[in-house]
Amino acid sequence: METSARLLNDRYELGALLASGGMGRVWRGRDTVLNRPVAVKILRSEFTGDASFVARFRAEAQHAAALHHPNIASVFDYGEVEENGEQLAYLVMELVDGESLAALLARQRQLDVPTSLRILRGTAAALSVAHSAGLVHRDVKPGNVLVAHDGTVKITDFGIAWSASSVPLTRTGQVIGTAHYLSPEQAQGGRATPASDVYALGAVVYECLAGRRAFEGENSVQIAVKQIREQPEPLPDTIPADVRALVDRAMAKDPAQRFPDGDALLRAVDETLAGRPPTAHDAGPTGTAVMPLPVLPPDDDRHVSTPPPERRRPTALIAGAAAAILLIAALVGGIGVLSGGDGESSAATPTAAEQPSTAAQTPPTVTLDPAAYLGRPVTEVQAELTALGLTVALQPVQTADVAEGAVTALTPTDGLLAGATVTVSHAVAPPAPPVVVEDDDGDNGNNGNGNGNGGKKKDRERGGDDD
Repeated sequence: METSARLLNDRYELGALLASGGMGRVWRGRDTVLNRPVAVKILRSEFTGDASFVARFRAEAQHAAALHHPNIASVFDYGEVEENGEQLAYLVMELVDGESLAALLARQRQLDVPTSLRILRGTAAALSVAHSAGLVHRDVKPGNVLVAHDGTVKITDFGIAWSASSVPLTRTGQVIGTAHYLSPEQAQGGRATPASDVYALGAVVYECLAGRRAFEGENSVQIAVKQIREQPEPLPDTIPADVRALVDRAMAKDPAQRFPDGDALLRAVDETLAGRPPTAHDAGPTGTAVMPLPVLPPDDDRHVSTPPPERRRPTALIAGAAAAILLIAALVGGIGVLSGGDGESSAATPTAAEQPSTAAQTPPTVTLDPAAYLGRPVTEVQAELTALGLTVALQPVQTADVAEGAVTALTPTDGLLAGATVTVSHAVAPPAPPVVVEDDDGDNGNNGNGNGNGGKKKDRERGGDDD
């Protein structure tokens, strides 16, 4: 979509591109009616014909608009319009004069304790309001935490938030979130709770203090398994003991051992800042537990999608051994395409039924969600699909509408067996237009882009400067 010098819905003037993700792009804009700066998020045109994507986008507007707090980016407007034959859905938000925490960490890598606690407190305060309203964010990560130049912290992107009062926007088998900040219960297919957001925020602050993520791996599957089974490396001894204890409790494997919600975490942060020991009801856990592999019934947001711990009691193995072989394949389908960085979150959906293992069992298949890949660098997408056991065929597509190297399409995406070939189309810049040189008029010697060789040749012939 061409956005130069144009109005969206005859009201919002679009300026510079601020961010681009799997589902949409965010532009710096101006509300010409109220004459104020805004941020305008536009759903990618290839998704506007998909009712599920539009519903998720609309839900982001509804969820965020219902929340009012200084640490939550405000939503001003939402609309769905047709312009120049193109269906558009857009969200108008508060423009935060600053940058995302992801950008800040990319530049500085490690933050000091006061800055980290300020970010923790502001985000915990925002989650406290959301949790009180019955919302679970489900995708707390550095890319969704905005840090203004004056130090104000604001959380954004409630696009995949879960609400007890809302219609489920995910399908059975989907695991929603970003692998590096995914709670153990979400990685195992359990429903996200306020304690899940607490875990994600704990992982974010761990990264701020340690200068590294809590868990790394070659792909999202490995990272998710580590979230379930492993403990992160201890924070440096230079971090005060009470701050380390705060982060340790937020990242407890067992949700019952964490702060139960944003409000409890906020109170604990305030006590830490005041130099007071935790109260009895906020005392940290004596240890953390590796969560057992659950056997869950079908549900809108739940799916068994992780391998079991290496050793389990025989009685537990009897209940789960029949399905254990397929769980690893389900993990690849359910978590394997979660955004490993800070792009738009998404998920793949496994289509293989979890049936008792037999010699004639049908091989598991995987269904890919295009939103997890479109707009991302082709090298990243190729690596992730290869990690899923798929064969990737790259297809360059000349276009000036998408950043060079960005993925524009995937096919096929349904019912993929191991080793299946997926064609990944990616943008390449079109060739420069030809330069027309007219021998009888030196002034017409550069009809191209202003820097063509034809123009420079004529300039040299008349003694001009190439610059």
